[in-house]
Amino acid sequence: MRYGHTQSSARDATALTPRPVVVWAVTKACNLRCVHCYASADANPAPGELTKSEGHALLEDLKRFKVPAVLFSGGEPLHRADTLELIEYAQQLGLSCTLSTNGLLIDDAVADRLADIGLKYAGISLDGSEAQHDKLRGMKGAFRGSIAAIDRCRERGIKVGVRFTVHALNRFDLDEIFDICLAHDVQRLCVYHLAYAGRGGRMQKVDLTAEQTRHVVNHIFARSELEHAHGSKLEVLTVGNHTDAAYLLLMLEKTDPRRANDLRRRLQGTGGNRSGCNIASIDPVGNVHYDQFSWHYNCGNIRQQPFSQIWSEATDQRLAILRDRKSHLPDRCQSCRFLDVCNGNLRTRAEAATGNWLGEDPSCYLTDAERVCE
Repeated sequence: MRYGHTQSSARDATALTPRPVVVWAVTKACNLRCVHCYASADANPAPGELTKSEGHALLEDLKRFKVPAVLFSGGEPLHRADTLELIEYAQQLGLSCTLSTNGLLIDDAVADRLADIGLKYAGISLDGSEAQHDKLRGMKGAFRGSIAAIDRCRERGIKVGVRFTVHALNRFDLDEIFDICLAHDVQRLCVYHLAYAGRGGRMQKVDLTAEQTRHVVNHIFARSELEHAHGSKLEVLTVGNHTDAAYLLLMLEKTDPRRANDLRRRLQGTGGNRSGCNIASIDPVGNVHYDQFSWHYNCGNIRQQPFSQIWSEATDQRLAILRDRKSHLPDRCQSCRFLDVCNGNLRTRAEAATGNWLGEDPSCYLTDAERVCE
């Protein structure tokens, strides 16, 4: 009877566990050396990367656990010889799959294979104008290769999202990124704020100031409105800084209060930053992290425990705190009227900047008056 009660409690805990989108970096190897790479990828695989059979077992566990999606990442995932086979196996299991790539290895044959195995979406990274992209990626010709990959995917009906990490070195290239998306039939533009992780941790000196961030976000809002007014269906997201949600609410409170109320309810339902809850990462050797930027901290390893068990039991202290973090956040966060739509923002950036993983995220660009005044 006692054993049965324990089993029942475990089942209840599993049922209540948030199901995360899992970012699986299948390899550390990459054909580029991007200055902001959170994985610190280089030309070589990490020693002891998961084998194909271990990858199959992981995907089977993720399917049983009913995760909403698996994002195949790296390094450069297509640098690994069997990545297409792993994606195909995941598709056969019924997992929703996406691919995050620089695109340089997507020739016609690879594009055909991606379409044949049923991949619906690929995220392809661009860092700005051709000259800027090639400089930040460390390879002449990288820009043209990525553009060619976008076109090959679109020709085969694969949706494409362009991923652009903005910082002081490329912030004036934002309009060119919009233009590329419109010219090449891209469905989604994701503008990432800089995460202080991997090699990106050395770029804090070129991160945007609060004033620059406001300018960039204002421009994203304005350009998005303009293009949608002209009939574009380009979906535009900002990623990695949930201050953006609060800032959008601030703007709408002044111009369209009813819409602001509707949006706030939707944002509250999402809950702000979901690291450790609805987002997870698994690195090339099987370590589990609370998001794709937190490779410096391991919550467990799938070679010792299945991912589903690590995520459900949440015996790791950080993972447990992230599930209900509000009371652990700094006073500035706890006193903010937007806490329910931000949830304390990105913990890895806070840790890199302050040395405290529960410290203040320096990328919050709201003033004290904006945080407390309705």
